[in-house]
Amino acid sequence: MRRFFTEPMNIGDGKIRIIEDASHITKVLRMSEGDEIIVFDGTGKEYRARLDLISPKECLATVVSEEYSSTEPKIRVSVFQGIPKAGKMETIIQKVVELGAYEIIPVEMERCVVKLDGKARIEKTKRWNKVSVEAAKQCGRSVIPKVLEPVSYDKSLEMMSELDLTIMPYEVLGHNGEKGLKSILKNFSGETVGIVIGPEGGFSDKEAEKAKDKGINQVGLGERILRTETVASAVVPIIMYEKDEI
Repeated sequence: MRRFFTEPMNIGDGKIRIIEDASHITKVLRMSEGDEIIVFDGTGKEYRARLDLISPKECLATVVSEEYSSTEPKIRVSVFQGIPKAGKMETIIQKVVELGAYEIIPVEMERCVVKLDGKARIEKTKRWNKVSVEAAKQCGRSVIPKVLEPVSYDKSLEMMSELDLTIMPYEVLGHNGEKGLKSILKNFSGETVGIVIGPEGGFSDKEAEKAKDKGINQVGLGERILRTETVASAVVPIIMYEKDEI
C-alpha cells in the first residue's frame, strides 16, 4: 500500500489533508477516489485511510484505522556529521535515515571545504529535511529524523554532552583505540548515542583533543580509512545490532 507524509496539523476529526504529495497521487500514480493508502505524520503515528477527494493541489482522505508504528528503534542515535562537499550530505542522510538514526546535525569543522552562511544555510537545511522525509517514506519509518541547521564544532560538543554515550570514529587510531567499539556498546545501557564524524580531511588535532577532553570515546574502525560518507553507514548498524535493534 502506498505511503504518504503529511504534517500533524493536517489530521483531525477523522480526516486527513495531503498537500505536498497531492500532485504525485493525482498525476503520477493516477490513484482514484476510494483507494486506500497509508499516511504518517512524522511523530510515530500511521493511518490507514481512504481517498475521498483527489486534485493536484490537495487530496482529502478519511481515516479507517490508526496505530503507532513498531518500526522505530528504542535507542536514539544522533549523527553529528562534518559537512562534506558536493552531494555527499544527501547520501549520508538517506542512508542513516534508512538505518534508524534519530536526528542528523551538520557540523562546521576546520577541514570542511563547504562554508554555508545566511540564505545558503536555510536553503540547504530545507533541502536536507526533504531528503529525510523521502527516505523515511521509502523505508517505512513513521518518525522523520530532523536535520538541524549547521552548528559550530564547539556547539556540537555541548550538544553531545547531554547524550548518554558519544563516539568519535578517529581514523588515526586504526585498531589502537583505548576501547573497542564493541566493548563500549556491550557495556552501554543508556538510550541516546551521538556519533561525531569528520569531513573529507578528517578531524584536526585540535578538534580531536577537544573531543577527548570532553570525554568522547575515540575509536578506530580498523586499518582501512573510510570515506566520510561511509562512516555513519558503518557505525549506525553496528549500534543497532549490538542493542538488538536488528
